[in-house]
Amino acid sequence: MHVALGIIMILMGLAFGFFGYMIAMRGKYALITNYVMEKHAGKVDSRYAQRVGWIELFAAVYFFIFGILALFLSNPFAWTVLIIGLVLLIAAVLLNLFLGKKL
Repeated sequence: MHVALGIIMILMGLAFGFFGYMIAMRGKYALITNYVMEKHAGKVDSRYAQRVGWIELFAAVYFFIFGILALFLSNPFAWTVLIIGLVLLIAAVLLNLFLGKKL
């Protein structure tokens, strides 16, 4: 089971890495849900989009590294790392959402 979790985390890392790179490095802000409409409405700016891209890049590194480790270590380790990573990712996205929106 830990091998499957490791593969899932590696695939998550690759997906987050692709989207994080496209957003943070290439400026493809339209990949962010509702970003274009919210920018035109004045609710967010490009700093918000940059933070989203960097959050995804950091998540990519986390899931990729710990996904590889999960392939070789125990099942409880894989589940723990997956849950911690998801909680941290959700917390970072919510924090960025509240800090980045203009009311």
